[in-house]
Amino acid sequence: MKGPMQMLPNLRTLSTAAIAALALAATAAAPVQAGQRERDFLKGVAATVIVGTVLQNMNKQRAQAQTPRGYYQQPAYQQPQYYVPPSRNQQTNFVPQAHHGLTTSAAAQAFKSYSPTERRAIQRQLSRQGYYYGAIDGVFGPATYRALSSYAVDRGLSGRIDSASGAYTVYDSLIY
Repeated sequence: MKGPMQMLPNLRTLSTAAIAALALAATAAAPVQAGQRERDFLKGVAATVIVGTVLQNMNKQRAQAQTPRGYYQQPAYQQPQYYVPPSRNQQTNFVPQAHHGLTTSAAAQAFKSYSPTERRAIQRQLSRQGYYYGAIDGVFGPATYRALSSYAVDRGLSGRIDSASGAYTVYDSLIY
Protein backbone atom coordinates (compact mmCIF):
# COMPACT_ATOMS: atom_id res chain seq x y z
CA MET A 1 0.00 0.00 0.00
CA LYS A 2 1.27 3.46 -0.88
CA GLY A 3 1.78 6.12 1.76
CA PRO A 4 0.20 9.58 1.57
CA MET A 5 3.43 11.16 0.33
CA GLN A 6 3.69 8.71 -2.56
CA MET A 7 0.09 9.33 -3.59
CA LEU A 8 0.51 13.11 -3.70
CA PRO A 9 2.29 13.26 -7.12
CA ASN A 10 -0.35 10.94 -8.57
CA LEU A 11 -3.13 13.18 -7.24
CA ARG A 12 -1.52 16.22 -8.87
CA THR A 13 -1.20 14.43 -12.19
CA LEU A 14 -4.80 13.26 -12.03
CA SER A 15 -6.11 16.72 -11.17
CA THR A 16 -4.10 18.29 -13.98
CA ALA A 17 -5.43 15.73 -16.44
CA ALA A 18 -8.99 16.33 -15.22
CA ILE A 19 -8.65 20.10 -15.66
CA ALA A 20 -7.25 19.63 -19.15
CA ALA A 21 -10.08 17.23 -20.09
CA LEU A 22 -12.71 19.64 -18.76
CA ALA A 23 -11.15 22.52 -20.66
CA LEU A 24 -11.17 20.52 -23.90
CA ALA A 25 -14.73 19.32 -23.28
CA ALA A 26 -15.83 22.88 -22.57
CA THR A 27 -14.45 24.03 -25.90
CA ALA A 28 -16.22 21.24 -27.73
CA ALA A 29 -19.46 21.79 -25.87
CA ALA A 30 -19.39 25.53 -26.25
CA PRO A 31 -22.67 26.76 -27.53
CA VAL A 32 -22.93 27.55 -31.16
CA GLN A 33 -23.70 31.13 -30.32
CA ALA A 34 -20.29 31.45 -28.69
CA GLY A 35 -18.00 33.03 -31.11
CA GLN A 36 -14.67 31.86 -32.31
CA ARG A 37 -12.94 34.13 -29.77
CA GLU A 38 -14.50 32.42 -26.77
CA ARG A 39 -13.55 28.97 -28.06
CA ASP A 40 -10.01 30.14 -28.77
CA PHE A 41 -9.82 31.58 -25.26
CA LEU A 42 -10.86 28.27 -23.69
CA LYS A 43 -8.34 26.42 -25.86
CA GLY A 44 -5.64 28.84 -24.70
CA VAL A 45 -6.54 28.26 -21.06
CA ALA A 46 -6.41 24.50 -21.55
CA ALA A 47 -3.07 24.71 -23.38
CA THR A 48 -1.62 26.95 -20.65
CA VAL A 49 -2.63 24.53 -17.90
CA ILE A 50 -1.22 21.55 -19.79
CA VAL A 51 2.08 23.28 -20.70
CA GLY A 52 2.46 24.60 -17.12
CA THR A 53 2.02 21.13 -15.69
CA VAL A 54 4.50 19.62 -18.14
CA LEU A 55 7.09 22.30 -17.33
CA GLN A 56 6.63 21.80 -13.58
CA ASN A 57 7.16 18.09 -13.91
CA MET A 58 10.25 18.62 -16.07
CA ASN A 59 11.71 21.06 -13.51
CA LYS A 60 11.08 18.63 -10.66
CA GLN A 61 12.71 15.79 -12.56
CA ARG A 62 15.71 17.98 -13.41
CA ALA A 63 16.07 19.05 -9.75
CA GLN A 64 15.90 15.44 -8.60
CA ALA A 65 18.47 14.40 -11.20
CA GLN A 66 20.88 17.14 -10.05
CA THR A 67 20.66 16.12 -6.43
CA PRO A 68 23.58 13.77 -5.81
CA ARG A 69 22.49 10.44 -4.54
CA GLY A 70 24.95 8.99 -2.07
CA TYR A 71 25.53 5.38 -1.44
CA TYR A 72 24.81 3.98 1.94
CA GLN A 73 27.98 3.33 3.79
CA GLN A 74 28.01 0.93 6.68
CA PRO A 75 29.11 2.75 9.83
CA ALA A 76 32.61 1.78 10.91
CA TYR A 77 33.39 1.18 14.55
CA GLN A 78 35.99 3.47 16.05
CA GLN A 79 37.63 2.81 19.37
CA PRO A 80 36.67 5.61 21.79
CA GLN A 81 39.43 7.83 23.14
CA TYR A 82 39.43 7.73 26.92
CA TYR A 83 41.05 10.25 29.22
CA VAL A 84 44.29 9.02 30.70
CA PRO A 85 45.29 10.86 33.86
CA PRO A 86 48.93 11.96 34.00
CA SER A 87 51.34 9.90 36.05
CA ARG A 88 52.73 11.23 39.31
CA ASN A 89 56.07 12.03 37.71
CA GLN A 90 54.48 14.01 34.90
CA GLN A 91 53.96 17.74 35.38
CA THR A 92 50.22 18.51 35.37
CA ASN A 93 50.24 22.29 35.07
CA PHE A 94 51.42 24.32 32.15
CA VAL A 95 53.18 27.06 34.10
CA PRO A 96 56.80 27.23 33.00
CA GLN A 97 59.21 26.32 35.73
CA ALA A 98 61.05 29.28 37.20
CA HIS A 99 64.74 29.21 36.44
CA HIS A 100 67.02 30.98 38.83
CA GLY A 101 69.28 32.95 36.60
CA LEU A 102 69.55 36.13 34.65
CA THR A 103 65.92 37.31 34.80
CA THR A 104 65.51 36.54 38.50
CA SER A 105 68.79 38.02 39.65
CA ALA A 106 68.90 41.03 41.97
CA ALA A 107 70.28 43.16 39.13
CA ALA A 108 67.38 42.19 36.86
CA GLN A 109 64.77 42.82 39.54
CA ALA A 110 66.25 46.22 40.33
CA PHE A 111 66.42 47.07 36.60
CA LYS A 112 62.76 46.17 36.13
CA SER A 113 61.71 48.47 38.98
CA TYR A 114 62.81 51.53 36.99
CA SER A 115 60.50 53.20 34.47
CA PRO A 116 60.96 52.33 30.76
CA THR A 117 62.55 55.75 30.19
CA GLU A 118 65.04 55.21 33.01
CA ARG A 119 65.86 51.71 31.77
CA ARG A 120 66.65 53.05 28.31
CA ALA A 121 68.75 55.80 29.93
CA ILE A 122 70.78 53.14 31.79
CA GLN A 123 71.36 51.22 28.55
CA ARG A 124 72.21 54.44 26.72
CA GLN A 125 74.82 55.37 29.34
CA LEU A 126 76.35 51.87 29.19
CA SER A 127 76.43 52.20 25.41
CA ARG A 128 78.09 55.65 25.50
CA GLN A 129 80.80 54.30 27.80
CA GLY A 130 81.44 51.37 25.45
CA TYR A 131 79.96 48.54 27.56
CA TYR A 132 76.65 47.92 25.80
CA TYR A 133 76.22 47.11 22.09
CA GLY A 134 72.60 45.93 21.99
CA ALA A 135 69.36 47.71 21.20
CA ILE A 136 68.30 50.54 23.50
CA ASP A 137 64.96 48.90 24.29
CA GLY A 138 64.76 48.95 28.09
CA VAL A 139 64.80 45.15 28.32
CA PHE A 140 67.16 43.40 30.73
CA GLY A 141 68.77 40.71 28.63
CA PRO A 142 72.15 39.01 28.43
CA ALA A 143 73.79 42.00 26.71
CA THR A 144 72.59 44.38 29.43
CA TYR A 145 73.80 42.01 32.15
CA ARG A 146 77.25 41.65 30.55
CA ALA A 147 77.54 45.43 30.14
CA LEU A 148 76.46 46.03 33.73
CA SER A 149 78.89 43.42 35.05
CA SER A 150 81.80 44.91 33.08
CA TYR A 151 80.91 48.42 34.22
CA ALA A 152 80.71 47.30 37.85
CA VAL A 153 84.08 45.48 37.66
CA ASP A 154 85.77 48.55 36.14
CA ARG A 155 84.31 50.77 38.89
CA GLY A 156 85.18 48.34 41.68
CA LEU A 157 81.51 47.57 42.35
CA SER A 158 81.44 43.98 41.09
CA GLY A 159 80.17 42.46 44.33
CA ARG A 160 77.45 45.04 44.64
CA ILE A 161 75.26 43.87 41.73
CA ASP A 162 74.52 40.62 43.56
CA SER A 163 72.20 42.44 45.96
CA ALA A 164 69.27 44.69 45.21
CA SER A 165 70.67 47.67 47.12
CA GLY A 166 74.03 47.32 45.38
CA ALA A 167 72.33 47.08 41.97
CA TYR A 168 70.37 50.26 42.73
CA THR A 169 73.63 51.98 43.60
CA VAL A 170 75.19 50.99 40.27
CA TYR A 171 72.11 52.01 38.27
CA ASP A 172 71.83 55.33 40.07
CA SER A 173 75.46 56.07 39.27
CA LEU A 174 74.60 55.65 35.59
CA ILE A 175 71.46 57.79 35.35
CA TYR A 176 71.94 60.50 38.03
